[in-house]
Amino acid sequence: METEHITGIKEIISQLGDEELWGLTKTVTQGLLKDKIQSRDEAISAIINYSPDSKSILKRKVVTRELLFSYLHQNQIPVVMPISKEELIGMICSHWNTQKTIQLTTVENPNVQQSTQLDINMLALQFSEWFYSMINLNVPIALEHFWHDSKLKLILLSQNQHKTEELVYGPSAISRALFKIKIEYNLYFNPNCLKDGVKGHVDPHGLVAVLVCGTLHSNNICVGVFEQVFMLARDPFSENNWKIKSTELNLRSKENVQGPPQLCDSNLTNALM
Repeated sequence: METEHITGIKEIISQLGDEELWGLTKTVTQGLLKDKIQSRDEAISAIINYSPDSKSILKRKVVTRELLFSYLHQNQIPVVMPISKEELIGMICSHWNTQKTIQLTTVENPNVQQSTQLDINMLALQFSEWFYSMINLNVPIALEHFWHDSKLKLILLSQNQHKTEELVYGPSAISRALFKIKIEYNLYFNPNCLKDGVKGHVDPHGLVAVLVCGTLHSNNICVGVFEQVFMLARDPFSENNWKIKSTELNLRSKENVQGPPQLCDSNLTNALM
């Protein structure tokens, strides 16, 4: 079981009362450790050690929907209601997997300004794969991935060149805006994860800029292209993970898209290369 899953499981089942916790321990261990478990910590360890995976624990009857929802609420993970227990479990596991992915995007050198371009491009690629896998899940992106003073610039460009621009500030508003545009147009983001579609570099202020472009799909039909620029900064109070400081997203409606777009095709991304 991954570290992120173990930490989360401990946080969830530690909320159980003594009777529920001992009962769950007995069920998982088939009563074979009846006289061996002396404390709640030992009970929790036994549940984790003798369960095949984290989902099997979350699916237990004693781990209620209310308990799972409370965990998401405490971790500031947006939940769209109504929601089933199975969906809550999926969101929690996705959250844990996200934590693992974000930690993997740490470049080896602790001084990002001394990192090689290869390190930065790898960070950009890993971040892009993670971000769009999250946005395509049809749930709002968790607020913890944004700085408290983060901002979003969102530009929509129709085929007749009608331009709509929106500025959004703060994690909650940004998460809602991204979720709204995704759901409203039933969009699927397909980033071009080749070297001409994703690039990273360090700006003069030490932030990491991630440039990415790709195609937009709706109902299995390509309906346009997108370009997005992220500015990332480490958060020393969140295990030094990367968080989004600002981002600009251009969505362009377009027919007959011929192959994946490239960063050099867009004024937004080309100017930063």
